[in-house]
Amino acid sequence: MRRPLLLLALACLSACKTTTTGRAKAPAATESGAFGTPIAGADDSPLDPTTTSSGAFANPGGPRAGRDGRTEDPERIADLKAQGSAAAPPGPPGSSKDRPLPTCGTTGSYVAVADAECEDGTRPFDGDIPSGMRARRGNVGANKDGHVIDLYEVPCPEGPRKIFVDMYACDRAQPSRSEFERDTYVRDAFLVGDHARFSERCFAEQARGPDRVSLMLQTCLPAMPTALREQGKVAEAHAWLSRYCGGTPPPTADEPKRWVYFRNVLEALDALRVQQNRAESDRAWERKNVAAEYAKVCDVDLKAFERWLKDNPE
Repeated sequence: MRRPLLLLALACLSACKTTTTGRAKAPAATESGAFGTPIAGADDSPLDPTTTSSGAFANPGGPRAGRDGRTEDPERIADLKAQGSAAAPPGPPGSSKDRPLPTCGTTGSYVAVADAECEDGTRPFDGDIPSGMRARRGNVGANKDGHVIDLYEVPCPEGPRKIFVDMYACDRAQPSRSEFERDTYVRDAFLVGDHARFSERCFAEQARGPDRVSLMLQTCLPAMPTALREQGKVAEAHAWLSRYCGGTPPPTADEPKRWVYFRNVLEALDALRVQQNRAESDRAWERKNVAAEYAKVCDVDLKAFERWLKDNPE
């Protein structure tokens, strides 16, 4: 059985963690979304039948364990140092190199910065992940814990706000506003069958423009075909699929974006059925039939897809 697939691109409270540790490099290249927009973690499965303690999905679309493109060393500097007990420096998290904002992995960092607030309560990036990614100014070296700290700059009315981020602090990272919203819609709408509410939120997010990429949109991309189908809106589900499959190049082993999306769509359906306690045999039968139906919409060769899936089980 596959290891936990992050349930729904999507809900990652405390479970949106990576196990990767090491020295930060330049930001990893992001995959392209259906509109050619960067989507952090786009190569990862958005669904995972494993739920977090909050009742939401485990790791939504963030990097998978051991696959952080910006980390490569097997150990953190901090792992080689004796643990200290010094009190934390003054100031809020993110205010200095030795008082960084704890996040988990590159995607977690981009999301945290995308949700950053100014003194007047405004959010300049309003949850847009590419904006958070572009705000990175580089790293400022290791802090007292031996973690390499990244510096981000957010344009605020009072002037540029510098945010120091520790992307290796998975054990201390807290859910951002976007993560909390995503968890809420996954847990309280999609998984419990309130698909009208879920799809309404997704259509609203989609309407905000093709250049915007938020965690909510990442959740919606693979889950909406299931949410619409559950409401009896098969034509609308097909239209959604056609739009986003059509935004990817013909799939090949070197360019598998469409296969990745197709897999995630099927996993969203399976995640819901697992939550509904459907028998494994029933889920397999439905998946086979839905896959055949959706393959026609997405112009996917199922035999080629299955071969790729076998070679890429994670």
